[in-house]
Amino acid sequence: MHIGISIAPFGHHPAAWREKSEDAIHFNALAAQVKKAEEGGLDFAFFADRLGQRPLNDLSPQAVPFEPTTLVAALATVVRRIGLITTAATAQHEPYNLARRFASLDTISKGRAGWNVVVSPGATARNQEYLEVVNGLWDSWEDDAFVYDKASGRFFLPEKMHLLDHKGEYFTVRGPLNVNRSPQGKPVVSHVLTADTAEFAALSAELVFIDPASLDEARALVSDFTQRLLRHGRKRSEVRILANVIPFIGATKSDAQQLHDRLDALSSDGERPGGLEVIGTPLDIADALQAWSGIVDGFTVLPPVTPEGVDAFVDHVVPELRKRGLFRNSYKGSTLREHLGMHRPHHPASQTAEQTS
Repeated sequence: MHIGISIAPFGHHPAAWREKSEDAIHFNALAAQVKKAEEGGLDFAFFADRLGQRPLNDLSPQAVPFEPTTLVAALATVVRRIGLITTAATAQHEPYNLARRFASLDTISKGRAGWNVVVSPGATARNQEYLEVVNGLWDSWEDDAFVYDKASGRFFLPEKMHLLDHKGEYFTVRGPLNVNRSPQGKPVVSHVLTADTAEFAALSAELVFIDPASLDEARALVSDFTQRLLRHGRKRSEVRILANVIPFIGATKSDAQQLHDRLDALSSDGERPGGLEVIGTPLDIADALQAWSGIVDGFTVLPPVTPEGVDAFVDHVVPELRKRGLFRNSYKGSTLREHLGMHRPHHPASQTAEQTS
């Protein structure tokens, strides 16, 4: 079972901020959540983004106090094992700059970076070309291109540098990227599955987040997505599918229900968090996750209120999952790909060499 956690200053319930102080948005408070998740051995911490947009009539508290990629660069220096996935939109960045930024994040974090791709619905061709450009730029350098040979005066081997020279319908990018090949080869590419972008996800995503409200809906989403993967020549085993879950955790079921009802009562417009709500004791939460574990590869936890929700999940639910043999006892690898059980992608030139040797 793979488990990540979505980090929010106050929690994912829209009313959580009404029980918190503004200190929750400070860097140290966010870092404390990520450190706690790492203490529990979770695969990754996930950072969403409002993408710089705030509708004028939107009074929601979902302020993001930091630009996410900048935040993740700082967090990478205070946690050592947990993966760090952050969001960026293809409509807001030039592919060269974004490829450079995420390759840098992967290097700063020593191979723990992931890019959650936000695409424009209905623009599949542009979105796909964008991903091809970014992937091509990430292959600018072979792993052993930089030799730093002081005696011969060779900093790198020119034959191991690859120009992209992409000229497509939407982008013209020469390359190469001026950042070395990153520790993971390429950061993990994730996507939040929607009906409008399912084809894009089936073509490109390695990690997919789904938001089902029931077991039957989860089965249907996974079945449909698997068929899409097969149509594009990809295997189900190449992709991890995680379901969003919102655990309201209490020492008793009554305590958990009171937390749920209290937050709902504070939500003046009736807005609710998105995802599967599970209400109960740590055993109840573990039961629910176990029941779903045969359908999806794991879960992204959206604590309704923080830091209590993070602490309760790590201190009480994770040990129960371990007791049942559903979650690992400690990190087995050092990169996000290793946490997710994914192979490090070979450089295309090394693949060609292997095939001709």
